[in-house]
Amino acid sequence: MKKILYFSLLLGITLSFTSCKDDDDLLFNESAAERLNQIKSVYSQRLWASPNGWAMQYYPTYQNEAPYGTGYLMLCDFNEDYSVRVAISMYNSLEKKNVYKEDVSVWEIITDNGPVLSFNSFNSVLHEFSDPEDIPSTSEETETGRGYEGDYEFVIVDAPEDASYMMLKGKKRGTYSLLTPMEEGVDYEEYLTDIRDFHNLMFATDSPTFDIIYFGDNKYKLEDANDGIPNIYPYDGDAILDESFNPFLITKRGDDYYLRFRDEFRVNEDETVQDFRYDKERDIFVSVDNPEYYMDGDSPLRFYKETIDERSGSWEFVKQNSDAYTQAYNSLVSDFKKIGATLQTVSICWTKDKDDTEYVYGLDLKYRMGKTTSHAIYKLNPVVDGDVITFNYDGALKSGENVLNNIPTTKNFIDFICREYKVTASETKFNQNTLRFTSVTEPDTWFVVKFSKVEDISSDKI
Repeated sequence: MKKILYFSLLLGITLSFTSCKDDDDLLFNESAAERLNQIKSVYSQRLWASPNGWAMQYYPTYQNEAPYGTGYLMLCDFNEDYSVRVAISMYNSLEKKNVYKEDVSVWEIITDNGPVLSFNSFNSVLHEFSDPEDIPSTSEETETGRGYEGDYEFVIVDAPEDASYMMLKGKKRGTYSLLTPMEEGVDYEEYLTDIRDFHNLMFATDSPTFDIIYFGDNKYKLEDANDGIPNIYPYDGDAILDESFNPFLITKRGDDYYLRFRDEFRVNEDETVQDFRYDKERDIFVSVDNPEYYMDGDSPLRFYKETIDERSGSWEFVKQNSDAYTQAYNSLVSDFKKIGATLQTVSICWTKDKDDTEYVYGLDLKYRMGKTTSHAIYKLNPVVDGDVITFNYDGALKSGENVLNNIPTTKNFIDFICREYKVTASETKFNQNTLRFTSVTEPDTWFVVKFSKVEDISSDKI
């Protein structure tokens, strides 16, 4: 299978220890024991140099399937008494929630063909990834009997004197872990919660659209990023034939969020890309090394039109809307109450009347009268022209006609909805679960709809 996009390792082994050459030169005139003690002291001090510890981007293996290839963000605070506090927040599949956990254990610097950071007493956070016990989140069919297959001892590949970062390499698996300093005063649990919330906003589990990576004139789709192992392939390629996976993790420094892939992208013969910073103002992730390379969300209008064309989604109106829409909606609610009915939801979706066989794309008013829930359906004909979508009223189904006969003012609400709109993401283009429709002619008039995936359009909605 031909790969248009491929990956390479972060560092060649030839780069090992280059930042520490001067330290090695100072040691050659000393005895072996003195050199060993000096090496331990040098690297220990560099771990202590970050007073609030380090954010560790940890990957158990180079596999591309969860949980073995998933990246895990751990926070490590190394103390001068050679104790280390390690913290993590992981999804608990049994309790269906994220659980914060931390533990304290012992660490030291040893030598084994170079300086090695060893977590040499049991730490329930870090050693979970090297423990061969069963992984609760996996099934018996997929369990390997080797746990996550990760490391607890790491060769120190690079550790500059300014303590701006530290690069580790797993002693057994060879995966690289980047350590970056934690800012002073940052609470570990709050930090991990912040990172998790940002990740879930940008790469939501139930967000069905894709993101786009721009490498100059070349575009790639990034799909299924919610588990941290997205499939990345050429924009016009095939998701299966051209599949290529590259896990990532997110960290934060100051007010900036950083997304770092486990493996570098080989853009061309001379250039690789790995780190991206989120630009909140532009709502894109920009390459740290080359600002011309960036990651963007999908077009909201394109995504909305796809759900229309493929009949794959229902869009329900939410409560956060403009004053003009709220006034029109409240008036409709009041008119329903006059006949003893309660308007429950307003949606735009593919639906049909009970006795009809043909689905239509339309406005669905769900209401309750007594113990009976009913739907009033009005056909909409959406027309897309450039970056504008127009809803045109195209008649009522029988259920809608019945409501119009009893509540003639329903047509006022339908007419209010039928106009030209610009479509934007409600929060970010990376998460299009909610979209905002803003009137072209009256920008102060807008409404927000929330996506709900329709699994089987053939099942009766009414």
